[in-house]
Amino acid sequence: MAKTTKKQWFKFLIIVGIFLLFLFGLYLKLISVRTEAAKTVSADVTKPVRVIKPLPTETWLYREVLGRVEGGQEIDIRADVSGWVEKIYFNRDESVAEDQVIITLSDDRKVVALQEAEFRLKASKANLNEINRKYKQNQTLFEKGIISRDNLDSNKNQLAVESANVKALEAAYNRVKWDFDNLEIRSPINGTLIEIQPDIGQEVLLGESLATVVNLENKRVIAGVDASIARLIQTGGEVDLTLSTQGITENGKGEVVGISRNSNDDSGVYEIEIRLTDDDLNWWPGEIVTVRLPIKKLVNMVNVPRSAVFSDSAEVFIFVAKNDKSIKVPVEVTWLDDKAGFIPFDLLPADSQIITEGSSGLTNGQDIRIISD
Repeated sequence: MAKTTKKQWFKFLIIVGIFLLFLFGLYLKLISVRTEAAKTVSADVTKPVRVIKPLPTETWLYREVLGRVEGGQEIDIRADVSGWVEKIYFNRDESVAEDQVIITLSDDRKVVALQEAEFRLKASKANLNEINRKYKQNQTLFEKGIISRDNLDSNKNQLAVESANVKALEAAYNRVKWDFDNLEIRSPINGTLIEIQPDIGQEVLLGESLATVVNLENKRVIAGVDASIARLIQTGGEVDLTLSTQGITENGKGEVVGISRNSNDDSGVYEIEIRLTDDDLNWWPGEIVTVRLPIKKLVNMVNVPRSAVFSDSAEVFIFVAKNDKSIKVPVEVTWLDDKAGFIPFDLLPADSQIITEGSSGLTNGQDIRIISD
């Protein structure tokens, strides 16, 4: 019985020994794996990055809005009388002088009315001259005692009545003559025709729009902005203007000459008036342009690409390189567009460089290696 127990214990010890040897082997293998991993991590601690040197500069922050080209003086010419279009003397985009005939209307009724008024006036004036002659003749006869005072007074009354009749007929004639003269549609100013509405033979009615003439010498752009931008714009500032039409883009310059003090009742925006300073721009009133407004001057700032800027729940930051170490720097970014922005130069450590590539996964104080192209 004792011999059997000893054999069992001996087998148990052998099994335990084999198990311990197995565990020792696993331990040696684990140490080896950790050593290799440590070597790999050690090799990767120094991270390669690309950097740019921060250069302080001055720039402007811009906002783009839409504006409408307007003429220095734009007049909508309307018909003062009705009639039919007989002749059109100019085409669109042609220059006209003040008081130059643009369109001639015809209306036989006005011609007949003018002739009738003219004949009546001539007849009344002739009758007035005859009555006046007789009155002067009767004055002589009265002085000689040939006719009575009643005859002279009666003749004087006839003279007064006919004189009033002449004045009434003159007023009627002038009224008909005005209608006739306004069959000729004239330009009220020196300018350029930008619209001719009717065609030859077309009937036009009183008050109907016939043409639009614009003085293009003092063209301007009117743009609408909200209050936050209006209060930042300065009179006299230069702006960039862009007109894109039919696949062609034209660029020009303008000068802010005025800002409305009150907002528009309908839209709630403030109007900015911009004078075109490029005389060679052949832009038409009514065309829509893009206005690039400088609203804030940025001084002692550094341009940074979006790839260099990171953020978490607490702050916006960048990494800079100094003495082969990475430094996390909280910043405030003024974005220009979706690719770049500006940060204050004073926020950067002295003699540091901004890390633009390789920042992902960096930690503050990590060893880095600057690489170049």
